[in-house]
Amino acid sequence: MTRLAAALVAAGLALTACAGPGGRASTATATSAATSATSTPAAATSGASADARAAEPAATPDPTGPAPLPSRVAVPVRLEVPAIRVSAPLDTLRLGADGELEKPPHWDRPGWYSGGAVPGEPGPAVIAGHVDSPTGPAVFWRLRELARGDRITVRLSDGTAARFDVTRVEQAAKDAFPSAEVYGPTPDRELRLITCAGVYDKGAGGYRDNRIVFAVAT
Repeated sequence: MTRLAAALVAAGLALTACAGPGGRASTATATSAATSATSTPAAATSGASADARAAEPAATPDPTGPAPLPSRVAVPVRLEVPAIRVSAPLDTLRLGADGELEKPPHWDRPGWYSGGAVPGEPGPAVIAGHVDSPTGPAVFWRLRELARGDRITVRLSDGTAARFDVTRVEQAAKDAFPSAEVYGPTPDRELRLITCAGVYDKGAGGYRDNRIVFAVAT
């Protein structure tokens, strides 16, 4: 287990504060994309954690998952999902000093979790994005429409591309997030796309569930 992995034993990941139905955001969400809709580590046990926060991708990096390679040359720079007309540059998301995952700074751009696998490497690569914004749909608004067999392409900085086919799409409550399935180690090259879903809880300032797309390399 790497130092980063050990640090994540007690951490859970959750995207917080997406806008509400009709594009209406909570106060924190409307203030800026940088302070809403991202991933936030929370307490985790037995490799499965859940985020109590509301909004975007609620996810939990599994501490036993693949560690970053010591020297990476290529990093993901663009995500393409033709079935839902997504073609967007990728931001890079890291854990901040407070142990929380940085929030995707743009409504129309998803973010790759750099503490996990690079897309195309063995293990699960994780990409999170907003489902909506203060003014309407965001980059992962149509994620729910994906179905088994749909193609996802992640383009890398060295000009290569990693291609994946969707195997399933699930919706999970934030307090029962399948951390082991999303972040646990895999022998294959896999990909997860995460956003928020379900009922928008005005009191909590975000959605109660997460939508998770599972895909494997072709």
